[in-house]
Amino acid sequence: MRDKIAAIGIALAFGLGGCASQQSPPPPVTLVAHAAPKAETAPAPVTGANLLAEQPLEVRQAVADHKSTDDWPSYKTPAYVLYPYGKVAEPLIDCAPLRTTDMQLEPGETITDVALGDSERWMVTPASSGDPRNPTPHLAVKPKAAGIATNLTIYTTRHIYHLILRSRPGHEMQQVEFYYPDDLLAAMEQADQEAKQETEDAKADDPAVTPLASLDPGILNFSYKVAGPNVPWKPVRAFDDGSHVFIQMPAGMKSSEAPALLIAAGDGNEMVNYRVRGDYYVVDRLFDQAVLVSGVGRAQDRIQIAYTGAAR
Repeated sequence: MRDKIAAIGIALAFGLGGCASQQSPPPPVTLVAHAAPKAETAPAPVTGANLLAEQPLEVRQAVADHKSTDDWPSYKTPAYVLYPYGKVAEPLIDCAPLRTTDMQLEPGETITDVALGDSERWMVTPASSGDPRNPTPHLAVKPKAAGIATNLTIYTTRHIYHLILRSRPGHEMQQVEFYYPDDLLAAMEQADQEAKQETEDAKADDPAVTPLASLDPGILNFSYKVAGPNVPWKPVRAFDDGSHVFIQMPAGMKSSEAPALLIAAGDGNEMVNYRVRGDYYVVDRLFDQAVLVSGVGRAQDRIQIAYTGAAR
């Protein structure tokens, strides 16, 4: 790579040598990527792994096990049950007479309706917890007698839950929760896609990367003249590769000094698409006349860039 860059530098040096007798040559074209100072490092994009790390230990273990078993387990303790939503046909909820079992649903969803098979001997009371702006919905379930059973359907803004309720003293569950495998995997995949795209966009827009190292020096056309006052941001040179014009700005130019680029069009000037890459303005098209403008009114400075080569 170093040999290639050195060869490019030598070729450019010979190409500029013919003007040495008339004026001092500008510094050589820098063809290596270099880092521009950054005021602040952008935070890393959120990935699927980041989302998974925020889940409870049981859910993280379930995702890991699913990769090898293709199953989604339920987790049960004497007082607590965690069911995978949509992976168990009708989860069983064991309760005790005249005692409530708390069912916690997904944070952010809203219960819109509840259908209880036996509303005479069972009570279901909606509740919520957490931030009122983004509450977590709950249902408090209580049977009035032992040895009875019914079904419960819960309708929310995101899901429909089909459950079986049983009154079994001594086997009651104090708390029932759900995890959501399909939603979690979809969110992780979307996060990874967005993180990948964000990383690619950041690389494409990174001003620290100068897109010159891959150019063939044999195709570069330096037939451009830069004229105007010796302002701090006066370009060192301009050249093209047949489709883009590269305007090399002086090293260390402050972002506050960066002028606007206009090209001649008809009787006036118009804006043109360009990107800043390191010390270069990279213009997305060729032009015959352009102007760099900074300031307003009498304090305005203008630098002319003119193509002086053969007709194209």
